[in-house]
This record gives sequence, C-alpha cells and structure tokens, in this order.
Amino acid sequence: MTMTSIRAVATDPEWIPHTYDLGGLNLTSVHVPRQARSELMFLSDEHFAGKFEKATFPAATVAAEARAAGRAPIHFIFHTSFCCSTLLANALDVPGASSTLKEPDVLINLANRFIRSDDSANRERLSLVLRLLERPWAAGETVVVKPTNFANRLVDRILAERPKARAILLYSDVQTFLRSLLKRGMFGRITGRRLFNQLSGWSPLNFGYGVSEVLEQTDVQIAALAWLMQIHHFDAIARAFGPRVLVLDSTTLLADPAAALHKSSALFGFGLSDEQLATIASGPVFSRHSKFSDRDYDAKAREKDHQAVADAYSEELSMVVQWIEAVAAKVGAPLKPGS
Repeated sequence: MTMTSIRAVATDPEWIPHTYDLGGLNLTSVHVPRQARSELMFLSDEHFAGKFEKATFPAATVAAEARAAGRAPIHFIFHTSFCCSTLLANALDVPGASSTLKEPDVLINLANRFIRSDDSANRERLSLVLRLLERPWAAGETVVVKPTNFANRLVDRILAERPKARAILLYSDVQTFLRSLLKRGMFGRITGRRLFNQLSGWSPLNFGYGVSEVLEQTDVQIAALAWLMQIHHFDAIARAFGPRVLVLDSTTLLADPAAALHKSSALFGFGLSDEQLATIASGPVFSRHSKFSDRDYDAKAREKDHQAVADAYSEELSMVVQWIEAVAAKVGAPLKPGS
C-alpha cells in the first residue's frame, strides 16, 4: 500500500482501529462504511465475517498521520453485560447529532494488555486508538463508543486520558443479570465464568476464596461474583468522576426510555429536543430486538422471557441472590453503583 493509503486509514473514520499485533508495534484497521456499521451488531471479527477490507501499518506511522484527522467530542457507554447496552447505543445513534461505535475489538485487545501492564507503551496505544475513534463521521456529530464489558479495565484510564469525555455506567441488578445469563443456556454460563476469570485479573475486590473453593461453586454463583466485581468497579468510577458519569440501571431505561434518553442526551450534550427524544423512545428502536432488528421485542416481551427463566430456576436464583447479598456485606461491596 502507498503512503496515501496510510493517510486514509489515519484520517478517514470509515477505517476503524481493529487490533494491535502481538508485539504492539503494528495496528490493523478495518474499512467499514457508515451504513454497514449501522447494520452490524458489533464491530468484531465474528460479525465482519471476512467481508471488510483490512490494512496493517506501523502504529507510529498511523499516529503521525492521524494528527491531520478531524476530532469530535467522544463519550462512552460502559456496562455490565446483559443490561440493554446495545439498545441504548442504537437509541443514541442519531444522524446529525451522534454516531455510535458498538464493541470495537481493539478495546478488548487493549484491556488485556492493561491487565498485564499499565505502562507507558500501552497508554500510548490507547491514546492512538481514542484519537482514531473520535474522528467525526459527519460535521457536528458526537461519537459515542460502547465497548464490550470485557474492556472495562480501561474505564478509568479512558476517562483520565480524555478529560472532556463523559460516560453512562449502565448496569442491572443481580437477579436480572443472572436471568439474562441463564436465558442464553450454556453460552451464558460460559460467559459468566469467562467474565469472572478476566475480572479476577484486575479487580481489587478480594472474596478470599481459593482456587478449589471457586471450582466447587456453581456457574451461577461464579457469575454473581463477576457481577459484584463489576458493580464494585462502577461504584468506584462514579465516586471518582462524579458529574462526568451517569449511573443508569436497565430497569429504569425500559420503564421510562424517554426520561433515560433525556438524561443521556443532556450528559453527552447532544442538544436533542424533548420531541425528538420522545420520538426515539416510542419508535422502532424500543419495539425491536436490539441485536436482531427483524424481530419484534419490547419491554413486555423481555419481561416475559425473564419470567420464564425465573420460573425454571426459581430455587437456584433465590439461593444465589441471597448468597451474593451476604458476600457483598462481608466484603463491604455495594449492590448498586453510586449508592
């Protein structure tokens, strides 16, 4: 590729940073036009399915070329998984006001690097990625990034790196989290264990369990511990960054989407009118499945699904909820962030 191609990768927002190589010296980007980006569930290899062009260049060269790129306000939706974050990201994708980037793979790559080492080299890598993510898709638009919750190791570092950035901390209560996980069957249980394993690598919350004690716990117990580590982290972020973050639970979002969107728009400075927000709240975003747009799926349908799970696993859910509440009391962790 030519130097012109490097300039395009560094300045054109259709080129999304995708992953650093093992040594962290080269950055691969993927070309995703805006329309295709809106149609993809997430900006990940699983959903790219080999359909989009990739290009790899030395990160230092990309950083030098990126100095000429445009810059938009950038804000974030951080979440604890299974709490309607994709729904909120879709609702806040408003052409002319904002564009959203849902779960770019590069943030997982960076989070795993930071778990190993919060050093100057990794901070430079994060700085470059943020510089590339904040390129405006259209004049006057704000960029909103929704990372996967497996990238939450980066939350405090991102907010420190971008002092003007603001963030929504979206979460659900433990019972909702566990029901969502159980609804996904074996995949959900595996996700709960993966999340616990990753969080254990950096969360300061110490439960005092040895390896054998953890292995003796059920999938649902381990997932509940992962949930509690996330709540503990969000609580620390809310206290550290105060007015720069909005703590929002999924129940509130679904019960009154217009009010939740109003708070989100105000936090991010979108300048959307009450009428515009009400139109979004009553529109197809909240009546279709957030990940499968061809399926009708509103708050009532979601509650019906959750109730079916609650009925099927009522005894186990009840026991684990009581248990995690006792664990939280023992280690001094909150059950709600910012409470």
